[in-house]
Amino acid sequence: MKSFNYSYLIISFIILLIISCKKDDVISELQFQKNLLAGTGSYQNTQRVWKLDSIIVDDKFLILTDVQKLYKKTFVYDGIYMDTEKNEGQWELPELNKLKQKIYFKVTNKIDSTSYEIISINAARLKLRVNGTKSKIDYSFTISN
Repeated sequence: MKSFNYSYLIISFIILLIISCKKDDVISELQFQKNLLAGTGSYQNTQRVWKLDSIIVDDKFLILTDVQKLYKKTFVYDGIYMDTEKNEGQWELPELNKLKQKIYFKVTNKIDSTSYEIISINAARLKLRVNGTKSKIDYSFTISN
């Protein structure tokens, strides 16, 4: 009877050891940034909605209009982009701190591409800088969902 109890104890210990040694994969910084921007793709975490919080042009804050205060960008995990002006398109992070958007503008029926430098991103705030303009334009967004 004692040998059965020890066998059961040893088998339980081995199973517990195997389960506790399971390793989680560490994701890259780029994938982590994608997850912050658009979610992880898992259940109920497939998109992020970012609300415009402020605009800074050449280090001067602009006063947001009522329409701008309502503006939101939605980044879906699978690369789809939408905004509150009914524009759609695709987004990608080809490298760390670089966001590219290809946008189909519904009002003008035009397609355009925009590149942003990601100044900072965390679970609550996104700060972007427009590349390729004469002025330095920074956009700050807060998480909306």
